[in-house]
Amino acid sequence: MKSNKKNNGKSEATEEEVLEYLQGNPEFFLKNELLLSKLVLDHNTGDATSLIERQISSLRAHNQKIQNQIASLVKVAQENDEIFEKIKNLSLSLFQVGSWQELNETLATHFLTDFKADYILCNIAAKTFGPTLDHIKFEKINMSESLLNSSGPTCMRLRAEEMKNLFGKTHNQNNHTESAILIPFNYKNNGGILSIGSHDPNRFDSNMDTMFAVYLSSLLGKVVDRLCK
Repeated sequence: MKSNKKNNGKSEATEEEVLEYLQGNPEFFLKNELLLSKLVLDHNTGDATSLIERQISSLRAHNQKIQNQIASLVKVAQENDEIFEKIKNLSLSLFQVGSWQELNETLATHFLTDFKADYILCNIAAKTFGPTLDHIKFEKINMSESLLNSSGPTCMRLRAEEMKNLFGKTHNQNNHTESAILIPFNYKNNGGILSIGSHDPNRFDSNMDTMFAVYLSSLLGKVVDRLCK
């Protein structure tokens, strides 16, 4: 490391040397508080401020960042608590379902009301035929095979025509891109799909966590299996 030379022959410390010294002697400013208060730094705006004021400002900004992070974590925790409570209520209701009509009402109540979905439809491809219901169809899903290439829950954006084909008469939007999540489930060596739709094209995107959907797939399969007996 080279040092600059002054006219009197003494070397002038480089910036790196000063930084290295201060890092190795953190008590320096404690022993030289008067110097600390006299140090003045220039802002980009042209204003000048002491080092202490700059440190205080930096600490305040850091503290605000931490507070924002804590607030964000608290919000996520509250949202998770709300989701858990809704999932628990849905699970208890599904356990008590004893007929296709009750399943139809349970799906409508919890998904359209509690989870604020705009569409809900359960397609059951089975030889067992039940009554005509708003949210349960005893037929294969009306969806292109190219969109049904996954054995697990699939989130997707759909055009108005595709949403109309999927949800039928309950679909009431025109010329809008919307979103849906398709949740396949199995029962008695047969298959079905629960479709949940939203007017919001970003509600169900490909980055969405589908852990709840996987749980719901298993639970709904057991309910349908019991009703088909």
